[in-house]
Amino acid sequence: MFSRSFWFHLLTLITIAILIFTPVQARDTNRPTPEEINMAELFYPDNAVSHIYHANLNPSWVRNDSFWYMDAGKQTTMFFLVNTSQNSRTRLLDTDRLVASLSNVSGKEIDPAHLPITNIALSPDLNSIRFDAFGASWSCDLSVYHLSDITLPAAVRAGLPSPDQHYIAYINESNLALYDTMTGVSSQLTTDGVPDYFYAKRSDTVRYTVTEARLNSSPIPYLVWSPDSTKIRTFKVDQRNVSQYYLVQNVPENGSVKPILYSYKFATPGDTSVPEYEPVTINISTRQVVPMHWTSQPETTMMDTDQDELSRWNSIGDEMYTLYLERGEKTLRLLKENPITGDVHEVLNETGETYREANLQYASKPNFAILEKSGDIIWFSERDGWGHLYRYDANGTLKNQITSGPWVVRDLLAVDENTSTVYFTASGKEIGNPYYKYLYRASLDGSGLTLLTPGNADHEITLSPDLSSFVESYSRTDLPTVADLKSIDRTLLMHLGAADDSDLKSKGWVSPERVTFKARDGVTDLYGLVFRPTDFDKTRKYPVVDIVYPGPYTIVTATQYPSDSGWNSKIFWTSQMLAELGYVVVTMDGLGTAYRSKAFHDMSYANLSDCGLADHIAGLKDLATRYSWMDISRVGMYGKSAGGFMTAQAMLTYPDFFKVGVAASGDQDCRLYGSFWGEKYEGFPVSDRYLEQVTSKKAANLTGKLLLLTGDMDDNVHPAMTMQLADALEKSNKTFDMFVFTNKNHDLNYDPYYLRKMMRYFVDNL
Repeated sequence: MFSRSFWFHLLTLITIAILIFTPVQARDTNRPTPEEINMAELFYPDNAVSHIYHANLNPSWVRNDSFWYMDAGKQTTMFFLVNTSQNSRTRLLDTDRLVASLSNVSGKEIDPAHLPITNIALSPDLNSIRFDAFGASWSCDLSVYHLSDITLPAAVRAGLPSPDQHYIAYINESNLALYDTMTGVSSQLTTDGVPDYFYAKRSDTVRYTVTEARLNSSPIPYLVWSPDSTKIRTFKVDQRNVSQYYLVQNVPENGSVKPILYSYKFATPGDTSVPEYEPVTINISTRQVVPMHWTSQPETTMMDTDQDELSRWNSIGDEMYTLYLERGEKTLRLLKENPITGDVHEVLNETGETYREANLQYASKPNFAILEKSGDIIWFSERDGWGHLYRYDANGTLKNQITSGPWVVRDLLAVDENTSTVYFTASGKEIGNPYYKYLYRASLDGSGLTLLTPGNADHEITLSPDLSSFVESYSRTDLPTVADLKSIDRTLLMHLGAADDSDLKSKGWVSPERVTFKARDGVTDLYGLVFRPTDFDKTRKYPVVDIVYPGPYTIVTATQYPSDSGWNSKIFWTSQMLAELGYVVVTMDGLGTAYRSKAFHDMSYANLSDCGLADHIAGLKDLATRYSWMDISRVGMYGKSAGGFMTAQAMLTYPDFFKVGVAASGDQDCRLYGSFWGEKYEGFPVSDRYLEQVTSKKAANLTGKLLLLTGDMDDNVHPAMTMQLADALEKSNKTFDMFVFTNKNHDLNYDPYYLRKMMRYFVDNL
């Protein structure tokens, strides 16, 4: 017989065991409620933007004194025509009549507040508009609102029209073809192009070629028309000896049950053969193809790049200036070319220990200009440690530095030779956030620097063709966009509109807090945003999610009001979406990112694995001392692409700090990514130093919860990079999660299923 005390102690032990070993369900207050889920869905990026009105009043100039813009309101979309010389604004068209006509021809119901039209163009006589809708192209006579179907073949629609609108140059397999808009007849401009040695397309390495094949889409030609529409400057691209990549489509969209193998050329860092861009000029009337011959270095060709407008014609079309980026991008050359003879000579060059850039915004219009009257050259350089403008004579001799100081020029907008004035945007000169852009002018001799757009905000500028006025759109993440028309002397001519976010605010939304914190050095100011749920309770402790992108070519933290479909805007609303499930979400930018000093940017050179993670940790610790509701014992991280790389690096480099990570489409080893990327940011020639950024080498460090996501048809960041990290984690006997999205390329991350998968992982694990 057992005593009563025995049974008492046994019952006590059983109770303790049950408490220890039975999984404890999270408190209901820690699980998302139906209301919280609904709020999260409201802030899906596309959903959130659709609830902001009068936001993106993007002007399109049609004359020196006239422009039109589209204003999307809550009930309808209005089109306005502004005449600056008369200081007048009139309705350009009747939206209801346009909607009725489009509904009639398409058989579809159309919401006038969300017009399904793109690529809108106003005729020079202002009497008709052209646009694309429902897979077709239309012309609308604004006197009677009759719609004419003007749909061209898909390849022609992807082409580039000549300045006089007489021709459209388009891609025809490996060659360049010409469509005559007057006769409707197509003809070949080139005939000797073959697969992997073709005209006017970027290489497979910087083009989504598998996606093109799957969607049967046509690439936009890579060319520049001469001003008189008689010649085309383009490249013949040789990728015949470039290495091969493959993707297997396991769920074919054509209904087949058998997998389909896709192959494409993809150059990686250190490859012996990379795509070569051979410059040529094509005469439209004679079909003559003239190769450009650089006699001093005949083997030099332009480096693979996403960048547009590397080539510029002079006004009469008898000279061409082209920027050439050598492999590794440590040397940037400006070459002058004769389109008739093919003769080429170097005007000037810039060389350094790390990459040289013509614009701090990756793949943006290069900051150089050739002045017609004097022949002077405006050139961008970071030679003094900051991005500034310099003036050279026609022979490449430096005349003077135009701008200087601890700030950077962002975009060279225009040069007025009549007044010897240059117009440009810059950031970092005014007090406040160093990423906000402002419009300035200065004399070409460097004097007379003048701020044209004061105000603590980020500014987008559209200058009139004659430089007499400009449209200024200014905003912050907590200041909805305001658009004004101003004269070049800064006089307000007309208020165009202001964004309306009252729908979101009526749901309790408050814009995230703009914060400043110190970098790991304890000195440098860094910037970020803190997002809170709409039902925020300051007495609670919230886990923290850091939504990241390490650059190094850009920043992740939005500076403008997030009302469009741009990348920063989508990151912004993804942050708010996740916050609604009970998190404090932050975005922040560390050392090694763009738009500040050269030294600041170069922190990431040959050091990609750093990712600014030490700055993020320092920033989160700093914020936690200010905000009692931030629980940095529970920190998660989410990122896609380079952000996926950063997330995996965080989980494996700082496992004691970061507890949960969702790493999507991560370039986990840039030895497998494009040569143009790794060789620029990790260095060229390629050496063992590349091993520092291989995420899989840290697989044994994983202690937290990690979800790897990838699309099986990603022809940008190949899924092999995710698979190789997964393999290393398996071999290290680590527990992790992975999900592969079928028939998704690199643009998978705003699919609702993807977003729910990401959010669920944090809810289940953080």
